[in-house]
Amino acid sequence: MPVKNLILSDGERYPILLDEDGVPDYWATLYVTEHLRQKSNQTSIENALGHLVHLRLWEKINNRSLEDELSQSVFPSDDDIYSLRDHCRLESQSLKKWHTRKPNNSVVKFAHVAAATVPSFSTVSTRHTYNRLTQVAYYLEFIAKVVLRDKLRWDEELTKSIESMRKQMLANRPKGTSRGGLVSDPDTKAPPSDNFEHFMGIVKEDSPDNPFKSETVRFRNSLMFEVMYETGMRSGELLGLQTVDVDFHGASSLFIKRRHDSLEDPRRRQPVAKTRERKLPLKKRTADRLKHYVMEIRAEIEPARKHPYLFVTHKKGKDWGRPISASTFVLILNSVKNVSPDLLKEIKKHGFQHDSNYRLSNQIDEINKAAKDNPDIKPINEKMEIQIRKDIYGWDSDQSAEVYNQRHVRNEANRLMREDMDHWTEFTKKGK
Repeated sequence: MPVKNLILSDGERYPILLDEDGVPDYWATLYVTEHLRQKSNQTSIENALGHLVHLRLWEKINNRSLEDELSQSVFPSDDDIYSLRDHCRLESQSLKKWHTRKPNNSVVKFAHVAAATVPSFSTVSTRHTYNRLTQVAYYLEFIAKVVLRDKLRWDEELTKSIESMRKQMLANRPKGTSRGGLVSDPDTKAPPSDNFEHFMGIVKEDSPDNPFKSETVRFRNSLMFEVMYETGMRSGELLGLQTVDVDFHGASSLFIKRRHDSLEDPRRRQPVAKTRERKLPLKKRTADRLKHYVMEIRAEIEPARKHPYLFVTHKKGKDWGRPISASTFVLILNSVKNVSPDLLKEIKKHGFQHDSNYRLSNQIDEINKAAKDNPDIKPINEKMEIQIRKDIYGWDSDQSAEVYNQRHVRNEANRLMREDMDHWTEFTKKGK
């Protein structure tokens, strides 16, 4: 059951779920239209439809139709909910492979049959399981309210049954998925900064380790990662840049703008800015290199003149001159990582923002350290640091920036613990 992205006449990206015959799934489409469309972006809707595909797999395995059952006021039993809970823990491909396997009709020895093992399935993360069950719960609640809407007008117990179903499913979500702790610590989400420096060394256009052959492709790829490394922007923001967003003439800078549902963008999965619009400074060298790319390289690619997006595909074919897609960007990233997989395998596209934050933290620490010895240097307090991060990375809330300030507390705690351990080590030695 594939998910297809439509581009509507106003530019809206509209994901739909197709059934096995290539026809839009009725209930999933209704759920997207009525429940998700007004409050969720394209990626969120795609993820939700992926969870519904997993629900359809449970129905297929168990030869059930929950929509039909709900229309008869038959709600999932406790065992059904436990089964759905366990099903949401399992990886879809592993389950599909098991469900579609061909039965083995060959004759085997009795001893082999007796020793047959239960198939093992790959599992997904706790957070993924949590999201699956959440979406399934609200989807089934929505379906029940639609198919039973006439009865709900006079049957109060039916309303309670629907609410009970939703609450019971949500109560069976895995625990331990809160945003606190190491999971939300940005320092745990990215490899050491040295690994990113190594990555940047490989992707330089004149690097002997650069995996790309074309000179212009080397230049484009090097420039893309140079912009990400220098500014800390997300990959979606990078791929959404237009030529008009770069200030070549005044102060070297570029603008991050929100262009959701743009008719100018031919990509069905449109990369967009997830944070607020902002202006970011650029090194003069980077601005000059961007100007060279636009005026000397991109200008020679005729199809690129039909749209304003900055980074385009150079390889001739159906995508020649089109804006680089998110999937192509991942392929470029992985090609560089494969040059040195031992060091670079943990680098993800969002890791560049975490690494940028880490380097910013070091800069702030250096300023505060210098301010202790020089009264002319104004130190940066926690409130100022939060505002700096919000301005650079486009966050609206203090909470998004505060997690990066936790390193001050953590580092100080680690320092005090080391001093205490050293003290007792020396004390023990003297006692001997």
